[in-house]
Formats: sequence, structure tokens, C-alpha cells
Amino acid sequence: MDVKDYCQAMLAEVTAWKKKLEAMKKVADTYGSAQKEKILPLIGQLEQEVTTAQARVDQLENECPSDWSPMKNELDELFGTVGSSVNRAWMDLEGGNVGG
Repeated sequence: MDVKDYCQAMLAEVTAWKKKLEAMKKVADTYGSAQKEKILPLIGQLEQEVTTAQARVDQLENECPSDWSPMKNELDELFGTVGSSVNRAWMDLEGGNVGG
């Protein structure tokens, strides 16, 4: 896989996370204020992580180094962490496990 294909795949993943976060916000809007106070900081933190991931992909795409394997390894780790955080938060939110 070349760097451009990799970046395109990672940006598609970032886009999917952003859609999930928007859906989370809509679900959170249906909650009472106590539950919202618990979930909104989490959503904000996830948004920051997604923004960081996108910035790293943009940097890789713009710099396009000939040896990009160290950056790919870093991104793979970052994407694994952010992806699981977003998915876990979404499952908790959908399952009503947030707040109480």
C-alpha cells in the first residue's frame, strides 16, 4: 500500500468516527442534564482525539516521506486507540450505560 492509499483509508475512518460522534451528540441531547454532564466531556475528549488523528494523517499526506513506516506505525496505534474509544463510548451511549 502506498502512502496516498493509506491516507485515503485513514481519512475514511476519521469521517466515520465524526459521523458516530455527531450521532452521539444527538443521543446525548435526549438525555437529562445530569446524564448530559457526564457524556458531553467524553464526547469532547473523543472529538479532540479524532482531530489529532486527522491532523497526523494530513501531515503524512502533505509530507509524503519516502520512509513513512515509523509514522504509519504511530498512526496505526493512534487509530486503534481512538477507534476503540469511539466504539466503546457509542456502545455505552446506545445501551444507556452512561450516567444514571
